[in-house]
Amino acid sequence: MTTRRPRWAWLLFPHLSFIVAASVLAANRRLPPMALDGGLDKVGHFLLLGGLSFLAVGFFHRARWLRVVLVLGVLSALEEASQAWFPARTVDAADLAANLLGIALGGAAAAYLTRRRAGYAAGAIAQTTRHNFPPPPITRADDQPDTRRPVVRSRD
Repeated sequence: MTTRRPRWAWLLFPHLSFIVAASVLAANRRLPPMALDGGLDKVGHFLLLGGLSFLAVGFFHRARWLRVVLVLGVLSALEEASQAWFPARTVDAADLAANLLGIALGGAAAAYLTRRRAGYAAGAIAQTTRHNFPPPPITRADDQPDTRRPVVRSRD
């Protein structure tokens, strides 16, 4: 059985584009200074990568949520390490911690929200729709005589 992606999961692509654009702007010193001061960039790291993880788990389905979170964590660590080669960027362990925390919490939230809900509602639906199903087909075994009872013949 295939499962459908939630509609909100398609927001992964615009969100990813926004993150790439912010990274390019930061590498070219085009971000406003307000975005980098006072710890506000840590909140941005947490929210942007947490949102990315949330949308990616929704897009790639709950069954792969741990794999998605691990891949995003490794990519985040590599991106943070690559900042050593850009003069406008700095390597910061607090940024990496905010990234990883956001990724973990966003992925876990999406996995929780997209789980299958089987319980009372599913049982109630099964009970109310049972009469809608056709009777089972007659099999060859149904057409055979019953051998458990002796055949009593009447005397004429």
